[in-house]
Amino acid sequence: MLWFLTKRNHRLSTGRLVRWWLRMTVLDRVITLIVLVILHAIMSFFTIGLWAISKVINLLLEGASRSAFSELLGEEAGKGMGFVIRLTNFSSGFLMFFEVVITIAVFAFFIFFIVDLIWDFVATRLDLMMMSAKDDITLATRGEYVGGHPSLPHSRFVYLVISGTQTRPFMAIVLPSLKPVKFKIPLMDITTTKSEIDNKFGKPSIFNITLTSITPSIWKGYRSVINIDYVSTGRKYTIELGAFLRGNDEVQMWKNYLVCTQAQADTQKEPYGFWKSLPEQPIERKGEYEENKSND
Repeated sequence: MLWFLTKRNHRLSTGRLVRWWLRMTVLDRVITLIVLVILHAIMSFFTIGLWAISKVINLLLEGASRSAFSELLGEEAGKGMGFVIRLTNFSSGFLMFFEVVITIAVFAFFIFFIVDLIWDFVATRLDLMMMSAKDDITLATRGEYVGGHPSLPHSRFVYLVISGTQTRPFMAIVLPSLKPVKFKIPLMDITTTKSEIDNKFGKPSIFNITLTSITPSIWKGYRSVINIDYVSTGRKYTIELGAFLRGNDEVQMWKNYLVCTQAQADTQKEPYGFWKSLPEQPIERKGEYEENKSND
């Protein structure tokens, strides 16, 4: 749901909170929800305990103010007890208000988690199925564009497609909008496809997907990322992509598809197994995309 609400607004899509949420796996989100529920339970325990203590003090003071003992203490003491009673009443009311607000917030987050999970599983995958059904698209997914493209300075989640023709295939970064913007990366200009460990303990590994911990994860795990080196206008660029919709396995599959699509363009031989080849001639779809001409 968050992807649906923000994908057409570039400024919202580049927000840290949006990218943080979309980057999390289902397990990360479940753990986040569990942590919130545990924190809420702890806060509720102390809040209800303080409310009960405040109520007991309030009842004791009210009882004392109505008894003959209050007359012995004098008028000033009675005023002081009245102030304390009002303060405990306010404290009790504030504590219960705070508890209700926190409970509503946790419940709202739970509803958002369920709706977002269903929406991502159904609506987003339906979008990708419709894109993949087109004759000139071999593969489509949603992933995080981290950086590296000379015309796209902002990191955000995007649609990624392998498209074009058999002799001129390209990978495209598609920014969803009423008229999607497409950034093409000609596959014949790609020099290497690799994954890289983005921490001080690792080394780059050519033509090998390595499980890396480059993105923060609540659950200690590893995320696959793919780096694509390509040459445009005489310069070499490295595009980094990660947090694919279907996880680490999809990153590895994408690297394989990029390599096989590039090989088919070179040799005109179809890769082994079930494979959707790109058309031999380009399919014109005027007005469907707003082309980015800077690197075509």
